[in-house]
Amino acid sequence: MGNSPRARALVALLGLLAGACGGERRAARPRNAILISIDTLRPDHLGCYGHARETSPALDALAAAGVRFEDVTAAAPWTLPSHASMLTGLYPSHHGVKHHEERLPDRIVTLAEEFRDHGYQTFAVVNTHNVGAEQFQLGQGFDEDHFRYIIETEDDAKTMRLKTFNSGDTVVATAKELLRARDEEKPFFLFLHFYDVHTDFTAKSEYRERFVGPYSGRLTGSTTQLVKVRDGEETLSETDVRWLREMYDAEIRQLDDLLGRFFAWLDEEELRDETLFVVTSDHGEEFQEHGSVLHGRTYYQEILRVPLLVQGPGVPAGKVVTTPVAGVDVTPTILALMGIPSSMARDGFDLTPTWSGGALPERLLFAEADHNNKIDGEFVNDIRKMVRRGDQKLLVDTHTGRLELYDLAQDRGESRDLSGSEAERVRELQAALERFLAGAVEGEAIPPPSEEERKRLEALGYF
Repeated sequence: MGNSPRARALVALLGLLAGACGGERRAARPRNAILISIDTLRPDHLGCYGHARETSPALDALAAAGVRFEDVTAAAPWTLPSHASMLTGLYPSHHGVKHHEERLPDRIVTLAEEFRDHGYQTFAVVNTHNVGAEQFQLGQGFDEDHFRYIIETEDDAKTMRLKTFNSGDTVVATAKELLRARDEEKPFFLFLHFYDVHTDFTAKSEYRERFVGPYSGRLTGSTTQLVKVRDGEETLSETDVRWLREMYDAEIRQLDDLLGRFFAWLDEEELRDETLFVVTSDHGEEFQEHGSVLHGRTYYQEILRVPLLVQGPGVPAGKVVTTPVAGVDVTPTILALMGIPSSMARDGFDLTPTWSGGALPERLLFAEADHNNKIDGEFVNDIRKMVRRGDQKLLVDTHTGRLELYDLAQDRGESRDLSGSEAERVRELQAALERFLAGAVEGEAIPPPSEEERKRLEALGYF
């Protein structure tokens, strides 16, 4: 029978049947793992999270076959620090990457390094400067030839600026190339990052026809234009905001169809049944719920709440976990499911007890490392913080001293600030935040972005 994928799948199935017949059902452990990060993806625009439009049949099917986490908090409101947290299980204050002039230190053992050190082949295909640029060192643990950064910008002749476009097809094609060339005798870890849901909104016409209604306004879906809105140079009507949401839905469905085809290919390659799948995001997107657009500056739920889907061997089907969890839990959970002990302490928790009758220890959730806020006309970093205990969420502006307290159980839209009437709770959460920040590490400095890198970052909405 040999060591072919079909043979390994049969052995795994026989093992499951033997365990069941013996009266004790033992779940097979995944052989491989695939982590998919869909940049800027809000859960409330997915069908499995209650969205009324059919934006996500492939992801909905993945959720139905596994575990869906209802309440997941990202560690930061933008891509670089949030992905550093996702791939290390550490908050920005503990991995030291809060802006474009800091990098991940060599001393931190990433998820990919854990896999590599246990004999796995490690592959990555990423689709943004904030994850793929070598100087940030988020690629630690991936073989140099197997870490592919897909450039996501091109020159726009009309505006003389760079624009972003959907590169998901290239990401998937590159992933297939890497997997076809792998050593089949060894297991693998694959990290895929998709930028397709992020602005610029460039969905194909077939998806625009399905999801976007008639619109005669001035919006183009470009990041450059929305930066002007964010900075107060332009305003949006309700029709404009509706159009943005519909364009966002079109982008999601286009990517979901691509993922569905990729999952089908994995089935054909007989990899699907022996692989752990984890799908999540780094942050959400604002559609003027609190008066702004894009992301990076604030910590409201439209930015911090992200999806988390887990499916594969050892993971039960059809489970929904309502316990509040965090993006820093991704690395510890994947390691636990793969049977790999972590070689360092991490802020995140292994989430497997949440679906197996156990419970997580009581803890606080944090978010930090905001970007693109302005003071006296100058861009500043990391001036706002979030701390949460259960449904009680405190927002702190360290520059102005403003405090906002929300009860998410009663006010999911964060429209009623309770800080004036809940002084004791504010003090408790503030004290907890101060204790957390007291343990912050110094970031490892790198040179500021070059002129070429600044142009690319401007196209993504930075600077």
